[in-house]
Amino acid sequence: MAFKKLRGAIAGFVGSVSDDINGLSNSLSGLGNKFDSRISGSLSDLLTGLTGTRTSNIPAISAEVLSAKNSNREARAKVLNDPGSGRGAMTPGNKQAISFPPDFATENGKKNPLTNYIHFRSLERKVQDKGGESLYDIFLYVPDTLTDNLSVTYKEAEKAIVEGLTGGIFGDEETLGTSRDELFEIIKAGAPGADILKQTAGKAINPLKFQLFEGVNFRTYSYTFNLRPKNSVEASAIQNIIYAFKLSALPGTTGTHGRVYTFPNEWAIRFRGPFKDSIDYPLVSVCTGVDVDYAGGQAFATMHDGRPTSVNLTVNFTETSTLNRDKYKMKSSSYNNQGSTDREQSQEFGSNFNATKEQFERQQGRDAAKIGAQKAEKARQDKIAEQQAAAKEGPL
Repeated sequence: MAFKKLRGAIAGFVGSVSDDINGLSNSLSGLGNKFDSRISGSLSDLLTGLTGTRTSNIPAISAEVLSAKNSNREARAKVLNDPGSGRGAMTPGNKQAISFPPDFATENGKKNPLTNYIHFRSLERKVQDKGGESLYDIFLYVPDTLTDNLSVTYKEAEKAIVEGLTGGIFGDEETLGTSRDELFEIIKAGAPGADILKQTAGKAINPLKFQLFEGVNFRTYSYTFNLRPKNSVEASAIQNIIYAFKLSALPGTTGTHGRVYTFPNEWAIRFRGPFKDSIDYPLVSVCTGVDVDYAGGQAFATMHDGRPTSVNLTVNFTETSTLNRDKYKMKSSSYNNQGSTDREQSQEFGSNFNATKEQFERQQGRDAAKIGAQKAEKARQDKIAEQQAAAKEGPL
């Protein structure tokens, strides 16, 4: 009996010591967790302060965002894979798409199309015999400098006696804007030796100068690209791009002796990718210069096949018509065309600088209907092709 009591006491003592040890261990563990948490939080705050980027508690990317990114990627790929989209089905000539770089490597080494890029689209020339001319869709990366310029001109004018008289006859001037005493002073100011009279009297004529609006200047654009091929395929693409810009910038000739010029191609300059809705578009433009530095701003060097290892290309454009408020809102403004393709549609059929606002809106409706009909016809042809392919394969 005494032995059992002794054994029970020893077991109780051991259990008590074990509980105390576990409790102490848990306390130390909790203290360690708090210490680790404080260190982690302090390091996070330090990194945030140094880099301006929060490094913890980053929420997972939502399914909607991933879906939107995938849709944008597919839309960009569709443009690159189908450069003729939007052109008339009966448009003569060859449709060629050229891009540089063709793709780029992401952090994980995968190849993807460029996220943002510029699309230069040559438009059909307004000549009867096009002779199978090529139409180009050129896709290039966004250069380091991307500028837009808008300027209007004013001239200095003044209200003299003649202007006051004209205003009284044709305008709302109640008087000539000049009293008898002022008229006398103006006459004296035009007399010989008037400067001495002005100096003596301490008075001079106020010319009533003002700024008179004259017009809007043509907007010009210049894009410079540094093209460095990694292989002969990319070098060939660069050569083709230079050829396309130079050829399309030059006029053709007609007549027995080639004495009559036919106008060069006009260009539609567009932006592709997420930044499209933040950048104003140029109006339909003409290419006014193609500058090529085959040394790329450094010592000239070639690849094993003789192609330059670096080429600097600068292309200059001038719009075919000047801006006004209606054109800016409907054909150029990114703010006024969020998520819309109206700017692209307004470019597709070239310049029409005599169009009024009503004519433009009617033309825009016709253009949209024409493009819709072209898409429907393409879908119909694709369906026929699928049916023919299925018929050739036969039943499974």
